[in-house]
Amino acid sequence: MKNLIIIPARKGSKRIKDKNLVKILNQPLISWTINYAKKFIKKNCDLIVTSDCMKIKKICYKQKILFLKRPKKISSDNASMHEVIFHVLNNLDQKYRYIILLQPTSPLRKLNLIPKSINILDKKKKFDSLIHLARCKSFTGEVINNHWKPDYNLKNISQNIKSKFSPTGNIFMYRYHLYEKKIRFPKKTYSLVSKNDKWIDIDYPEDLIILDSYLKDKKNRKILIDKE
Repeated sequence: MKNLIIIPARKGSKRIKDKNLVKILNQPLISWTINYAKKFIKKNCDLIVTSDCMKIKKICYKQKILFLKRPKKISSDNASMHEVIFHVLNNLDQKYRYIILLQPTSPLRKLNLIPKSINILDKKKKFDSLIHLARCKSFTGEVINNHWKPDYNLKNISQNIKSKFSPTGNIFMYRYHLYEKKIRFPKKTYSLVSKNDKWIDIDYPEDLIILDSYLKDKKNRKILIDKE
């Protein structure tokens, strides 16, 4: 049974105008994730882009990629990505083994990420989903009425503070049955933790500056443009 790769790319963006179309190495940001995903079309995967943006539709048509117009009601800031996935599957007359979600705002993916993730869920039957994470290197907390409240014990030395993890956006993977007939939210998600790989989830203008600095390193640039 095939897997389905979904690239969600809505038009609106509050912090960076036309974020998914920002030029990175002379290509729109979304094109890097499309190019990555296309490598798996001949490896038992279908590919679809869901968006409310006509410029992205043109990019998909040019690259001969299936495009699905996303309705307004699931194109807002508050729309759940599970609703987006459910909408896609309702418009495709086919069952899949896994649903693979690739955010265009996280373009630094290693080529083995999808096969590795599939292999994990094939073996780990008790998990219904998978997420790619990176270890947070800074300590966090809240500010309430100008009062700093750390979410760790101040008596602990840094080595004893439990690690926290953040989604990279590189991959989210779900078993198909979670979206069959209705949305069932994942109950047990496998954490695939990055081993010090460079990653970026572009949300703020300064993230573009960080990505630019990463791409000055040939090793990071190779991840983006690897055509194998």
